[in-house]
Amino acid sequence: MSKIKICPACGVPRRINKEHIWRPNGTIVERKNPDHRMVFIERETLVETFKGIEEIIGIPIERIIIESQRRSTFDSVDHMLPAAVKAIVRWAGARLIARDIAGLGKINGMGDIRLVSLRRKKGKADYITLHIREPYSMPHFCGNFAGAMEAVDRREVAVDYKEIAPDEYEVTANISSHPLELQERLKRKTYSYKEGHIALERCPVCEGPMVLSQYVWHFDRGVIENRTSRRRMVLIGPATQEAIIDELEKELGDSIPRAVVEAQRRFARSGFYSIDGTGSAEDFRMHLAKRGMGNLKEITWEENRLFIKLESSCLHLVIAGFIQGLFELASGGEAEMEWELADDGDLTVEVTPKPA
Repeated sequence: MSKIKICPACGVPRRINKEHIWRPNGTIVERKNPDHRMVFIERETLVETFKGIEEIIGIPIERIIIESQRRSTFDSVDHMLPAAVKAIVRWAGARLIARDIAGLGKINGMGDIRLVSLRRKKGKADYITLHIREPYSMPHFCGNFAGAMEAVDRREVAVDYKEIAPDEYEVTANISSHPLELQERLKRKTYSYKEGHIALERCPVCEGPMVLSQYVWHFDRGVIENRTSRRRMVLIGPATQEAIIDELEKELGDSIPRAVVEAQRRFARSGFYSIDGTGSAEDFRMHLAKRGMGNLKEITWEENRLFIKLESSCLHLVIAGFIQGLFELASGGEAEMEWELADDGDLTVEVTPKPA
């Protein structure tokens, strides 16, 4: 991997702001592919939500996460890279693919990824093995790995992994010799956006959000941490997470949306999020905007009611559960919650105390 260039003013990798745009409507998008939305969130939010779903429904969901992530990553890479570029990458070989996965993964906080070995002779015995230390999520990484390989190599892969030391894994993609079947490509969710006027303070040198200076990139580990709380962050696509939830619902039934909300409610009530950290309405608005979650247009927090309206929203089930859990954490009691996602992307959530 080439030397990572750091902004001397804010300490953020140049590639982060070169490849992403923080928009004034509270969203983050890829600069080269504005249809591909991103979010900058705590790793625990991702991991604990899916762990909570698994505990609630009592069924392992790793297979579904890997498959949904694979299809979503394939779709993203397939649309992002022109045919000529994919042809060049295929000719250059799997080493180039592995190097790009490792480089981007480290920048986005996915862990320390390295190439172990490979065989690529266009036969049934072809494979590629990566080593990953401190992965942000093994199921998600396996799906990312498989989807990226398939989009470029145009052959299906089967991914397996094994733990070789605490929090260290070897991941192998066995590449098949038959062409990739495209009939069941995942339909990526599209988001509705509204104009916004959120003015994030900008770095005077790289012009990225100055708020990112609150985080430190550990490049040797592929980890992003908040300098104060030490919480780990990751930059990921929300459409992929929502695709996983959709796949879970298709396979396991319409109880899944409520399970997502309940998992995030429990996580919020655990005290991971600080009530004091939300501060004023404007602080909370900026809190959501820097993460790319949307534009908080309205918030009313009274003793017996919490109401929010979020424009250009994403991960609405996660946010709804978070708002309910936050209210319960503050009130000390159980609550009822109603949410609605409009066609224009507006999310409204209302939480009230549960009747005795």
